[in-house]
Amino acid sequence: MILSFFDDNKISDLYPLTLTRPAADLRCGIFTIAEKWKRDLRASDFGFESAAYLNSKFSAVVNPHFRINGRLLPNPALLAAIQRMQAGNKLVYQGTLIAEMPGENATETEIGFEVTWIQRPFDIFRLLQQEIPLDLVRMDGDIQPQTASETNRIFGSYPVYIDSGAKVECAVLNATTGPIYIGKNCEVMEGSLIRGPFAMMEGSVIKLGAKVYGATALGPYSVIGGEVNNIQVQGYSNKGHDGFLGNAVIGEWCNIGADTNCSNLKNTYDEVKVWNYSSGKFEKSGQQFCGLIMGDHSKCGINTMFNTGTVVGVAANIFGSGFPRQFIPDFAWGGASGFTTYKLDAAFKTAAMVMPRRKKEFDKSEEEILSEVFENTKGWRNWE
Repeated sequence: MILSFFDDNKISDLYPLTLTRPAADLRCGIFTIAEKWKRDLRASDFGFESAAYLNSKFSAVVNPHFRINGRLLPNPALLAAIQRMQAGNKLVYQGTLIAEMPGENATETEIGFEVTWIQRPFDIFRLLQQEIPLDLVRMDGDIQPQTASETNRIFGSYPVYIDSGAKVECAVLNATTGPIYIGKNCEVMEGSLIRGPFAMMEGSVIKLGAKVYGATALGPYSVIGGEVNNIQVQGYSNKGHDGFLGNAVIGEWCNIGADTNCSNLKNTYDEVKVWNYSSGKFEKSGQQFCGLIMGDHSKCGINTMFNTGTVVGVAANIFGSGFPRQFIPDFAWGGASGFTTYKLDAAFKTAAMVMPRRKKEFDKSEEEILSEVFENTKGWRNWE
C-alpha cells in the first residue's frame, strides 16, 4: 500500500512550521503524521503533495492507493472508514476533503464522527497527552528495552522504556501520569527529573539537573536542559541550558540561548492570542497556556525573554534585552530595539555549519527551500 499526503488550502494556518515542510511531516509525539498513518495502515511507502519548492526534499509518489489530508491524525473510526473505501470514493468532514481512493466514478461521503486535526501550531503540544501513549502502542515490537541502572529512581503505574544504547543514570522517572520512553542512544544525565508522558527520540540528550514535565516529546538529536513543560521539539534543536520553556513547539535546527525564558500564561489569565499568517493578525487560540512557536533554523541569544504566545518565523535571529514583539517575521535579525534582515547568504553559512554537527548536510534542496521562504515572506519584514 502506498499513501500520498496532500496539503489543502489551510496549510498557511500552520506557518511558520509548514513553510519548510508538508503538514504530514509535522511531528506530534514520537512520530510525524505521515509515520503514524504508515504504521496504522501498514503501508509500504508514502509521499507528499505540497508546495512545488518542497518537492526536492519531500517527494511525491506515483499511483497511491489512498490520498490523505496531511493535517489529519488517524483514529480507529477513520482507519476503518478508509479501509472500507472503493475506487473513486471520497471522505469529507464538514465540507473538507480528508481522504480519497483514486478512481473513476467519484462518490463523496460525509462522515458522521469526529476527527482530530492539526489546525494551528499550538494543537501539536495540546495533543501530546494523547499522542505519546498512542505512538508507544505503534512502536510495539520495535523497542529493545534494557534494564535500568540501579542509580535511578523509577516509579508509577505506566511503563518506562529505556531503549538499546541509551544511558540513564541518577535520574528520577515518574510514570504516575503517563508512560516514559528513552530512545535509542539517548542520554539522560545525572539529577534529571522527568514526569510522563514523555518521549525522546534517538540521539537526544537531557542535560544535568533538567526538570521535564509531561506531556513532552523530543524529536531526534535534540538537547534539553533547564525547565520544560508540555513542549514538542521537531528534532535537531537545542535548549541546553537553564531557563523555562512551556506549551511550545520548536522546529528543527533551532538554538535557545542560556537563561532564555518564555511566558506561557498571561498575568490576567486570559485566553492567549497568537499570530496567524493566513489572516495577518493575532487571533484567539482557545488556549490559556501558550508559549513559543519557533520555525526551523531560528536562534535566540542568552537571556532572551519571550512574551506569551510569541511566534518566531523561519531563520530568525533574536538577541538583546527586553521583550521582542509577539510576531517575529522570517529572516529577522534583532530584538526589542528593532529588526533588520538576516541576509540569505549569512543564513546559508550558519546552516552549513550547524547541520553537520548532527551528521546532516546543508544541500541544494535545503538552499532552495530557504530561498523560497525568504522570498515568500518578504511582506512581513516591514522594515525592508
